[in-house]
Amino acid sequence: MPPEPVSLAALSCEFPVRMHPVSELFLNAWLENRISSADFQRFFSLPNSDYIPLAECLVRVFGT
Repeated sequence: MPPEPVSLAALSCEFPVRMHPVSELFLNAWLENRISSADFQRFFSLPNSDYIPLAECLVRVFGT
């Protein structure tokens, strides 16, 4: 039997109330496939290291 699909709620991806603008640029670039998942994880959290778990969560859910 295949595993159940993963939901965002189950992974508890927690977004900040207000995201740093530079991180938002990298998030948009990644969602539009303009940068790789590896680059997204490397650069998304540069302005705020608290974003590292969020980047990891997003890549697990949406990345390849």
